[in-house]
Amino acid sequence: MLDPSLLRVVEAQAEHLQRISAELFADHTLILASNRGPVEYTMTDRGLEGHRGSGGLVTAMSAIGKYVSPRWVAAAMSEGDRVMAQTAGETALHWEHEASQFDLRFITIEPEMYQAYYGTVSNPLLWFLQHYMWDAPRTPLIDETIWAAWRDYKAVNRLFAAAIAEEVEHAPQAPIVMLHDYHLYYVPAYLRQHELPADSCITFFLHIPWPGPDYWSLLPQEMRLEVLESLTKCDILGFQTHRYLRNFLNTCLAYLPDAQIDYNQNRIVCQGHTTHLKAYPISIDVQSVIDLGNSLDVRSFRQRLRPYTGDQTIVRIDRVEPSKNIVRGFKAFELLLERYPEYIGRVKFMAILVPSRLGVEEYQRYLEEIMVVTGWINTRYGNEEWQPVELIVGENYPRAIAAMQMYDVLLVNPLIDGMNLVAKEGATVNERGGVLVLSEGAGVAEQLSDHALIISPTDIVGTMEALRQALEMSPTERHERALALREEVIREDLSMWLAHQFRDVQRLLEQRASATRKALPLVEQETSA
Repeated sequence: MLDPSLLRVVEAQAEHLQRISAELFADHTLILASNRGPVEYTMTDRGLEGHRGSGGLVTAMSAIGKYVSPRWVAAAMSEGDRVMAQTAGETALHWEHEASQFDLRFITIEPEMYQAYYGTVSNPLLWFLQHYMWDAPRTPLIDETIWAAWRDYKAVNRLFAAAIAEEVEHAPQAPIVMLHDYHLYYVPAYLRQHELPADSCITFFLHIPWPGPDYWSLLPQEMRLEVLESLTKCDILGFQTHRYLRNFLNTCLAYLPDAQIDYNQNRIVCQGHTTHLKAYPISIDVQSVIDLGNSLDVRSFRQRLRPYTGDQTIVRIDRVEPSKNIVRGFKAFELLLERYPEYIGRVKFMAILVPSRLGVEEYQRYLEEIMVVTGWINTRYGNEEWQPVELIVGENYPRAIAAMQMYDVLLVNPLIDGMNLVAKEGATVNERGGVLVLSEGAGVAEQLSDHALIISPTDIVGTMEALRQALEMSPTERHERALALREEVIREDLSMWLAHQFRDVQRLLEQRASATRKALPLVEQETSA
């Protein structure tokens, strides 16, 4: 149960966002764009049925619909999406769900082109690059297939830009266009080729890491130069952390020789256009997460998960991705049982893993590695009555929340992550004064490092020692750390993530209007006033 004083903070922040939204969108229209839409349609015996799309981006951006009704442009990903897009034609689909509403426009893309754009370029080429996942002496191999797929990636981005431009043209008020993630790197440049109103604004938020300039050299010069030039066509460019923001500045310094880069103001002037860089660490909808934690569904899962817990329980919840560093986490636990056999029979490791991108061979191999290492630990240290590792594979958010309520130690040890919301969700709902063991590679470490046990993601000895420190920590220190983590998450919840972005857009538009007024002759100023 959330402390009443913290609950009041959550309510005040929601009211703050409501005020900013009312001010900004009194005379502006919001247009969102992302690869995945907020609704996915499936074919059933009852016909087409829509349900909320999956993924952290959709979860975060859907919250906007509580405060303003945006136009949302997305790719038709499922067969149901494509059928719905054909049925709707040029008419946007209106969607209302749990006090959130928006108008959705699907872009229909030929399957082969979509596979090249998404399955070859976005994932894995760009995603692997931006998570430092390539084995540089061997991969990536930029051959004719990749170049052809890159052309399709650009073509899909051009389709997005054209659809957004049509939405801009028909918008009843000046548009604010918010673009999201690495699937849409070329959209800013293509959108600028269309005529936009003077008081419009283009923002771009990147949900994944931005690596340093040396790693970008794995891409051919033409590719990386065009990506950078397109992103500097935005008015505001947002990153998860200040580290990724600085990496982008350094990348522009390395590869855009004509750009003027201001490290003090976090600003880039390229080809006459000014781009403002901001850090917006994404967060969770605290109230929604707490409400879910109090639901009957979660309570039921808690009862079902009790046999998977020990006297103390280490929990991890991750998608099965190599960047999540899952195998090293299990090896650290194995070392813990080897060095401190008194934990055998007492401490369990409950891992809830969600399969991800199993069509990519690298991901299939990684899931196999996980199965091998957990099987070995259970064979070596378990018996018929007790297993040290409980592995649960499958996506079920209420079950994950139930597990977070029950941990004594939460292990979050990615090699690199844009943010990692599990750490924030766990800090919000945990009921045992649980300790967070956190990798310095997670973007969330920039916010939560003062109250977590920080580890190097590749150091299994250090991770083992942090797990032991957490298990042996006094109840007083555990609860002090847990409370501090919760307060930090609540102070910068999802409402504030959105409010910071809206406020920056508002300030930029005000500054632009003020500069325009100052440039006008006195007579024109009086007329415009």
